[in-house]
Amino acid sequence: MKIERIVFSARGKVEIEEASLDQRLQSGEVLIRTACSMISAGTELAALNGTHSKSGLENPPEWLKYPSVPGYLVCGEVVDRGAGVTGFKAGDRVVGEGQGVWNSHCSYLLMDSSSHKLVPIHPDVTFEEGVFTKMGSIAMTGPRVLHPELGDSIAVMGLGVVGQLASRLSVLAGAGQVVGIDPLAGRREIAAGFKGVKAIPPDDPFLAAGIAQGGRLAGFDHVIEASGHPAAFHHACRITRLKGKIAILSSPHRTMEIRLYDHIHSRGLQILGAHGAVLPQTENVYARWTDGAQRRFFMQLMAEKRLDVLPIISHRVEYSEAPDIYRGLAENPGDYLGVLFYWNGYGTKRSKKRGGGKE
Repeated sequence: MKIERIVFSARGKVEIEEASLDQRLQSGEVLIRTACSMISAGTELAALNGTHSKSGLENPPEWLKYPSVPGYLVCGEVVDRGAGVTGFKAGDRVVGEGQGVWNSHCSYLLMDSSSHKLVPIHPDVTFEEGVFTKMGSIAMTGPRVLHPELGDSIAVMGLGVVGQLASRLSVLAGAGQVVGIDPLAGRREIAAGFKGVKAIPPDDPFLAAGIAQGGRLAGFDHVIEASGHPAAFHHACRITRLKGKIAILSSPHRTMEIRLYDHIHSRGLQILGAHGAVLPQTENVYARWTDGAQRRFFMQLMAEKRLDVLPIISHRVEYSEAPDIYRGLAENPGDYLGVLFYWNGYGTKRSKKRGGGKE
């Protein structure tokens, strides 16, 4: 069968390509018709522009070579299944993911039905909400590695999609104070729309006053760095209290200079990586929260209306507009937040509907 897909054909170049997909399903496979996919701006722009930390390797991983099909945030409907598939049937709405690291910005994709990446979409969750599921698991890893206690204070540096979700999840985790920090007023306004989140710019006097008045316990108990900017990491070190913890939730691909003694050592700070790779592959009595478990829990939070992700969407466009969208993200990143691509006419179908619920 013929499919459409977004391709990074060369450094800085985005195209729409027609390709062939073998419809003969292997045992255990399902075929998914895409409804919408979402851009993960940090990773995708780094791959597109060759600035990913692994892009400069003599032999970079396949997904960072050109041409490649980007994306790992996608949802749609199962339209066929191979032999041996018991958990899914045609018509089921699912969150999916392409083979390898990404390969998801395409009109149809094949998946192994046993993969933890394949998650049923709850009846009370729309496609537009469901597509956030993997990003939700990514954001959940920040609070997860920090192990905050009830009432702890948490600052989130950077209010992109991951930072928006991390701040909301920190409130649900029982933080006594959650402060989102971002220079862009529009992003602060969206973050502050979630009850329990205070959103301020990096130069807000609130930060300096808190440090000056708090003595040895001045600053936040925890900071989640979700921006990827070296200056933000330095700032995080300054506003974290003595013996506090910083979770690196972003994927910074830039080199950074830091005075270990001044920033970390003399203040007893703990710096924790919060990449999804730190999660266990399988559940066990010592580590219950796998990536798959986090995805399913994030779906539950949306279904129970404890977490509203729709305000995070800034753009809803047809996949054919991808070249212009990526150009805009590179030139004016502050104008974008959550960007959704519609596939297979879903955008047209959605415009004819009223309200939420099952598509």
